[in-house]
Amino acid sequence: MFLTGKAGTGKTTFLKEIVRQTSKRFAVVAPTGVAAINAGGVTIHSFFQLPLCPYLPDVKELVTEYQMPERMRSLRKERVKMLRTLDLLIIDEISMVRADILDAIDDILKRYRRNDRPFGGVQVLMIGDIQQLPPVVKESERPYMEQVYSTPFFFNSKVLQRLPYVTIQLEKVHRQSDRIFLDILNEVRSGMPSDAALNELNKRLNPGFVPPENERWIRLTTHNSQADSVNEAKMNALDTEEATFEAQVEGIFPENAYPAETRLRLREGAQVMFVRNDTSGEARYYNGKIATVEKVKPQLIVKDETGESIVVTTEKWENIRYGLNEETGEIEGIVDGTFEQVPLRPAWAVTIHKSQGLTFDHVIIDAGAAFSFGQVYVALSRCRTLGGIVLTTPITRRCTFTSEEVSAFESSREPADEVRLKLSAMSNEYFTSTLCDAFDLQRLRYLYNRVNRIYQVNLSNLYPDQADRFNTVGAGNTALAGLLAEESGNSKESVPKTLVGIRPLSDTAMKFQKQIRYIASTVHGGVAEDFPLLRERVTKACEYFHKELRPLASFAAPLTLIEIDDKEVKKAFKSASEEFLSELRFRLTLYEAVLSDGFSTKAYHKLKTDNELSEERSLKALVRSLISTPEKVSDSEKSLRHFDKLSAPPAQRPEGQSVGEPVEPLALRQTQGPIADGSTSSPSTIRQAQGPDGDQSTYTGSQHPELVQALIDWRREKYQSENVPAYIILHQKTLLAIADIAPTTKEELLAVKGLGKSKCDKYGDEILEIVRKFVAANTL
Repeated sequence: MFLTGKAGTGKTTFLKEIVRQTSKRFAVVAPTGVAAINAGGVTIHSFFQLPLCPYLPDVKELVTEYQMPERMRSLRKERVKMLRTLDLLIIDEISMVRADILDAIDDILKRYRRNDRPFGGVQVLMIGDIQQLPPVVKESERPYMEQVYSTPFFFNSKVLQRLPYVTIQLEKVHRQSDRIFLDILNEVRSGMPSDAALNELNKRLNPGFVPPENERWIRLTTHNSQADSVNEAKMNALDTEEATFEAQVEGIFPENAYPAETRLRLREGAQVMFVRNDTSGEARYYNGKIATVEKVKPQLIVKDETGESIVVTTEKWENIRYGLNEETGEIEGIVDGTFEQVPLRPAWAVTIHKSQGLTFDHVIIDAGAAFSFGQVYVALSRCRTLGGIVLTTPITRRCTFTSEEVSAFESSREPADEVRLKLSAMSNEYFTSTLCDAFDLQRLRYLYNRVNRIYQVNLSNLYPDQADRFNTVGAGNTALAGLLAEESGNSKESVPKTLVGIRPLSDTAMKFQKQIRYIASTVHGGVAEDFPLLRERVTKACEYFHKELRPLASFAAPLTLIEIDDKEVKKAFKSASEEFLSELRFRLTLYEAVLSDGFSTKAYHKLKTDNELSEERSLKALVRSLISTPEKVSDSEKSLRHFDKLSAPPAQRPEGQSVGEPVEPLALRQTQGPIADGSTSSPSTIRQAQGPDGDQSTYTGSQHPELVQALIDWRREKYQSENVPAYIILHQKTLLAIADIAPTTKEELLAVKGLGKSKCDKYGDEILEIVRKFVAANTL
């Protein structure tokens, strides 16, 4: 959404009200430090960690930080979490945001939110007036920018060219009430003032104007040097008591964002302007209020235009960054630094740029050197009345030039009635899209394939049965459903006759999304969220997907708890498994919540955020949460028992045939990569052993799973104490072979393939002691 309006229509007030009222997880950003401080937000570059260079990936001859590989991995985990859980992004002063910066924001949000929709699916509210200050493009960057964008304005960004968005214009001007003056301002704003408007303005021309003693006039200039020169000369002309006020800066506060001077020199009689609203609650002053210094010692006292004396003390500005609250997980502003100073600046003159957003009663305007379109309009619109303006140079059409692209954009704005209809339609579309997201299982399918790919390529030699079973998760299996019912103690009637795999489930989900969109398209003039047929279909869909995913989760989760020697494979498998199980848990939690309380976009985003920020994202915690069945099972053990029987022994299957359909992509099993020791192991039935912290691990190639665990515990102590990889102590394949044979003499131990004499001499006694204890305890 683009919220716009002429100067004085209340855009900043609207922004602050949105921030006050919204329950969404939001961030406020602005193109400059001063604008960000004024809006209570942070700069765009700071929030998105953008480098200070153009974002032009299509320009091959321009190599910037964006093209560097490390850019893809530069954001910290906390910032990534923040981006993934962001609901609303508010961009203030959008007129100064370049098109390439908006595209960079779009790219980052898509990438880190793993969502190909514009801005990664985040709602974006852009606020500003494109007829005011334009974006800044360095001359050295302009040739490259012109290869991609017709103009640098935000509305020419690629993302907005593809994205349908609504423009809402605030019409009522609160700053001015004189109809004649408002008409003149509108003509100047358009860049095409009539002769009558220019004549009326130039009646205010008075190059030698000297302000009356009893009135406070402020001069608006186009350049900083002009304003500084006027203020310095006026201050030096005063032969009165002087005082210097030093700012106190603590923590991190960039100099280019300082809201006031660090060394403020004031003399009694100086004309000053407040640069901050009164935060005491007494409303004694506001940003832009003009006053005269009455005393500088022992207290700083100023007198406003009504003759009231105001004791001025310091105000504190905060430089914030957005972070996650550790306790609540909410996005909140964290104070990085503070700037404390009396909220005043010398105000005989100020630049037009710094006057943006302010209101004055009397202004002297020198706009003859206007260097960017919009400056004259900003200057004139600062004043409440035409009678409060004095011009030192005449205003001509050359001063009020505009951009053809801006004019075309302005003229393309839709009528208010169409905007209302479009807003209603977009509101329904947002609800529908969010509802479709709730039944989008493509990411679950993708994450399953990642885990399965590692299983089939790197682990199928060592864990052939687990690899077969995990492969079955993709397609489902009738026999698996019956065994699951038998082993879980439930009747066969209480579980599905067939476990539907993730691939057919995701296909069904895609069909249901089309059904959602069709039903929503039949809602005319109402709210899709309230449509009874849609609510009914959503309830039935939640029942179906929850019923199918619940046993699938119980089946798949324990298969991720396996021992892996190779560090790279272990890291990749653990990371992929955690993402897969986390997504699986989110889907189950979501469907349970909808069945309980119905669907709402607010509840959906909260559940998604809670899952993203959940501290229980470790593999073991995820497995526990997915295999628990509170009504029937109090721990993991019972849920795992059925795995002994889930796969027919390999000897009973045709050679090379695995349970279920092949992994995606086809023939992946034919390109098996090496495991830690490059060896293979003979397939056999799966056994379970109690792992650390009461977790279950699933092993293959052994008739003695408890001995497997005992040997793994011993190996862990050894490789941690010797600070070497696990396979240096004992390869997994060798460990499993020892557990299967259970040797009790050194001769028997040396016969184990993969265990050489040197390793037997070094560790043989310890291994044999473990085996002998196991044999004695189990009367083998």
